[in-house]
Amino acid sequence: MFRLLARRALRHSVKCSQVSCLIYRQKHSAKLVPPIVQFQAKDIIELDTPELNVLDPAAIIPKNIIQIPNINIGDYVEVFSNGQYSGMVIGQKRSSGNLQQLTILLRNGKRYTARSDSVAFIVPSFYTLPEVSQICSERLDLNNIDSQGLLQNVPKEYSRAIYQYQGSLRLNKALAHEKLESLYEHFCQPGSDVISLDNLTSFVFGSADTTSLQRHVTFLHLASDNVHFTPATSKIGSEEWKLRSKEDSGLISQIITSIRTRDKSYSDFLSRAKSLLEFYNAHADPVLGTFSQSALDMVPKYVKLTATDKKFIDFITNWIRSPRVITASPYEVFVPTILKALKYYDNLFFDKPLAIRFLKEIGMFKPWDNVYLLQDGAVAEEFFWTDRAKENDKKMHQYATAFLSGNDKGLKKDDPCDSIRHDFGELPVYTIDDPSAKEIDDGVSIERIPEENAAWLHVHIADPTTYISPTHELSQLIQQKVQTLYLPERHFPMLPEALSSQKFSLGSTAQKNAKGSQYAMSFSTKIDSQGNLLDYKVRPSLVKNINKIYYDDLDEILLKKVTMVHDPLFSSSKTFSHPSDAAFTTNVQKSSKQKSTVSAHYENDLLDIFDLANKHLSARTRNGALFFGQPSPSIGLLEPLDLPRLHFTKPEYVSSLPPLRVSLDKFQFSPARQMVAETMIIGGRVASLFAKENNVNILFRSQNWNPNASPEELSLREELFAARDPETGWVKYQDMVKFVQILPPAFLSTIPDQPHVTMGIENGYTKATSPLRRFTDVLVHWQLKAHLLNEKAPFSKEHLDMMIPELETRGKRLAALQTQSTQFWVVNLLHRMSADSFLHDMEWNCIVSLPSKIAQTELGGVMEVATGTLLDLGIRARIEKLKRNVETGEIIKVGISSIDQLKGRITLEMIE
Repeated sequence: MFRLLARRALRHSVKCSQVSCLIYRQKHSAKLVPPIVQFQAKDIIELDTPELNVLDPAAIIPKNIIQIPNINIGDYVEVFSNGQYSGMVIGQKRSSGNLQQLTILLRNGKRYTARSDSVAFIVPSFYTLPEVSQICSERLDLNNIDSQGLLQNVPKEYSRAIYQYQGSLRLNKALAHEKLESLYEHFCQPGSDVISLDNLTSFVFGSADTTSLQRHVTFLHLASDNVHFTPATSKIGSEEWKLRSKEDSGLISQIITSIRTRDKSYSDFLSRAKSLLEFYNAHADPVLGTFSQSALDMVPKYVKLTATDKKFIDFITNWIRSPRVITASPYEVFVPTILKALKYYDNLFFDKPLAIRFLKEIGMFKPWDNVYLLQDGAVAEEFFWTDRAKENDKKMHQYATAFLSGNDKGLKKDDPCDSIRHDFGELPVYTIDDPSAKEIDDGVSIERIPEENAAWLHVHIADPTTYISPTHELSQLIQQKVQTLYLPERHFPMLPEALSSQKFSLGSTAQKNAKGSQYAMSFSTKIDSQGNLLDYKVRPSLVKNINKIYYDDLDEILLKKVTMVHDPLFSSSKTFSHPSDAAFTTNVQKSSKQKSTVSAHYENDLLDIFDLANKHLSARTRNGALFFGQPSPSIGLLEPLDLPRLHFTKPEYVSSLPPLRVSLDKFQFSPARQMVAETMIIGGRVASLFAKENNVNILFRSQNWNPNASPEELSLREELFAARDPETGWVKYQDMVKFVQILPPAFLSTIPDQPHVTMGIENGYTKATSPLRRFTDVLVHWQLKAHLLNEKAPFSKEHLDMMIPELETRGKRLAALQTQSTQFWVVNLLHRMSADSFLHDMEWNCIVSLPSKIAQTELGGVMEVATGTLLDLGIRARIEKLKRNVETGEIIKVGISSIDQLKGRITLEMIE
């Protein structure tokens, strides 16, 4: 079945069509939050337990937010960057990404430059330590700093002080050798895989009050024993260390010993791996990585790998999977050693991309596998690949199966809102979505008031909290996921698909009560001719007359009556496919032959709903809302694909690639999608207004202009609004790229009545319209229902406040994972097209995102480059070989000069 992943595209349409990430429907807003309650093995409750105290709000313990320390002149640092460097900071200046560029004085008097993200350990105010002061009679003058942040006068004695301090470290490490060597055995206990540096130091030196030098000694041991210890995070503020399991440590030690001694198992592995590489080189398409069927038949006869061979391959895979940490790992030393020992690659860099290439060429990964998911696997550990994800999915499946078969398993059998639920009877409810959508979590209806010449707009939202209480284990499981994760390959639902589609969803696929109705939460409002919300209601409800409408069918009607505003730089008709568009065209033709889902007697309702949505949109525009187009790629695949495998079994070469299509998102060309987006915004506003009026603590979404903006920022803001069409709020993308830098970030808050400036909302907003896909929306429903039932809210303001930092931080990481995955598939398509020489003479329109600048090459040279976005594909890339200086917002012609599928990026070359 054709699966265009329109839902994945819709998530991006917020970014591509409007400034705020709240302008669009938000079904797939990427938000991820850590577990509210951390479970130990003893906390796992059997499925036959009817009611669980899992999500007890009183027990919410937020994860500690890591504050990255500022590194100051006079601090001592341990740097891991192409080796290990230690010394005192004598210069620092800010650089991009909230980093610092550091100049470090070494013990030999030389200087070394490094970025702050290469610093693994800090001794604050090292220059003030007594042992340093004894050697250096002349104090550092921290005010004598040049324009580059470099200390102007550094007495020579400080190099000697560094030398002697390092001698003290070695001496104390030697004295504590026995205790240091026993660290792993002492702390390697079940359930104790992460230990703080303070606890480790206290054990070594037998005191809770440890000194800076003792902590430093312990750190150096941990950094050197990377077989047993690894930093728990790449952030230097954490100071937590993870203990590898004894099984993992033993396997790593075994592999390292084999490599160092070049034993028979290692040499035989190299021989067999090289035979596979030679087979690949002889029979595979050099670009696509595919084989003829006759070549595939030869694979089992060509080489047979042993169990030991697979351990070496898994060792290489683990390097790719290992998250970035500052200190060195055994993989970074010994995987390049393996690759070099093959004597097959003549690469200058033996790095992770080369390891990925090796694993693809021996058949570990398929040619289309997005291996970079492995490197960011920790972001999605609640969804796939981990034992916890498998166990939780198993539990969710068991709950769903039992509940759908009549066994409630602790889920609510009786509706707690039965006495207050409003029955909408036969009022038509329209769920507007794509044909492939199964989780229908919203619908809209209109209720006219003839005597007032007005109408109520009702936004009906699926109501899973009818069945799921905050104290049920299923709540714990979904809050660990926090949202449905959409990747081009497949989507990973927050709730069990069976429950979402058969129990909670609005529409024909879901179960109904005895009266033929379905449960919903309805957010209703009366809108005047100026788009103002005159009145509003929030009610648990019953809906019955549900009608499924497809976006494209509704677009056919609306496009005859409206003129769409969209950016002229983008086209919805351009598509790029491989191996051809035929498979996708066949599915479209089948779809086009079906009868329209918009019956004649639905049209008046839908047109009136569209009119109300437009009135509200106009009101937001008058309040300063900003809209702009941005090219965002949508990935089309015919069928869901498996993710890369983690462990090697046998070579899995292929004869063909899955059909792939890339186009731009449809949102700015689709009035139906924009109508639904606007009604969801209305629903969010109603929820926010109700919470404010009734003092209900929920998570609001806010956005304010920077009150401390510099004169330059204020000037840019004035230019932005001067470029904005006052009638439509539209800013051309060619203008908008100049102003993106000054747009304020949206943020979560428990403070009501806050503005969201780029949405044109002045009195508060929240997200409450996707409880099948976002845990935060479920939270809002729980809080609102508690008030409606005159019950105590499950979550206090303080608890919600504690959740916000992790919600926002993890949300950005998950959004980055989805964006990176989309970019990977666009690059994959271009890589395929290059095999057929499609790209050789193609010219592309490119908008300059960042102007000309001098950049460093991988070999240490310099070149003039710029950054641009391909308007037909929506991906950013570096532009080289500039013919002249280019400025932000300029449209230039470029060609694609190189494609690095392994790194997921392309390089452009200016044509004119």
